Amino acid sequence: MAALHDHGTYCIPEGGHALKRLVRKLQDTAHRQSERLLSLQGAVEANQKEHQELKESADSEKWALLSHLGERVSQLEEENRNLRWEREQLESAGHRMRKELDASGATVLSLSRQLRGQREAQAHHGAFSLESVQGDGKRLRFYTGFDRYPRLVAFLDFLLEGEHGEVGSPEGSPHSALSPDNQLFLVLVRLRLGLLLQDLAFRFHISESTASRYWASWTELMERRLRQIPVACSQRYIDAFKPQQPLRHHDVPLVALDCAELLFEAQGRSRGRGGDAPQVPRARYSLHGYALAAPSGFLTFSAGTGKELPVLPPFLQAGPVELTAQQEAAKRQVLSLRSLTDKAFGYRFLRVVHPQNMEGQVGRAWTISCYLACLLHDPMGLG
Repeated sequence: MAALHDHGTYCIPEGGHALKRLVRKLQDTAHRQSERLLSLQGAVEANQKEHQELKESADSEKWALLSHLGERVSQLEEENRNLRWEREQLESAGHRMRKELDASGATVLSLSRQLRGQREAQAHHGAFSLESVQGDGKRLRFYTGFDRYPRLVAFLDFLLEGEHGEVGSPEGSPHSALSPDNQLFLVLVRLRLGLLLQDLAFRFHISESTASRYWASWTELMERRLRQIPVACSQRYIDAFKPQQPLRHHDVPLVALDCAELLFEAQGRSRGRGGDAPQVPRARYSLHGYALAAPSGFLTFSAGTGKELPVLPPFLQAGPVELTAQQEAAKRQVLSLRSLTDKAFGYRFLRVVHPQNMEGQVGRAWTISCYLACLLHDPMGLG
């Protein structure tokens, strides 16, 4: 290219025709170079224009991105300030709630102590429960027949042994109105004093239906458990006791000893006819409370007409009986059925004239009272 522009190197031909060709050739070269220059200038301008457009687009995107980032940073800073404020509020609320919880816990503890103190004071000042009489031997014996509280606890343990969760067992759930020891206390009080269920419900602050349910479940349990105690008797006293009658139960010869009369009031009324005729008192009748003696030297107790015998304990057999060590330790001996009857009637429930629909309950109470007399006076007939 330098050689082409260096005109000093050209040799100017002498002939006109050759010079003409050289001039035309140079003109063509200059024309081509001008067109090429124009093409290059157009390409440069297009590149500059594209570069300018790209730069402007980049600047626009840059500013848009910076603006968006600025807005996002501002938004995040605002959210951070809000979260920091919320955290401070939550910490303040948590601190306040901890203070309130501590204060409420102290209040609950104080109230529970006051309530326990009130219950203890109420029990100490005469609320009717086992806790109010367990420390006084005279009152405990008056209401239950037991002269010492440990003996009553041992009797309760004997009744409940192996009975939890069985059908007919007393209620011992946390939702029961009375604890098991106070349920037994209620039953013993009724046996001992002959009180009505309405009276017991008022004394123990429970409903009459609850008192009736306790009475039914515990008397059934007491009868079932007490029949497992071996009660021995002297054949000499059995032969001398009158009146008596022989019975036979599953090829076992038994002797029914008529010990007591249990009084009942008939349901119907006998009224005189006519305005001037005097009214006849309500009719009464009695069922016999008796002892059943077997040739094995053991006896049990029941009540009724004697036609339907109860489920007899295994000790009432025709032949001799071998007792286990536990049965031997629980064995009781009766020397005088007259004395046993007197002590059984120390439970005043047997002295009351009951309605006809309570025959089963009174018969069960007779059995329980006789066994309690055997337990609390050993041997019977000497004291």
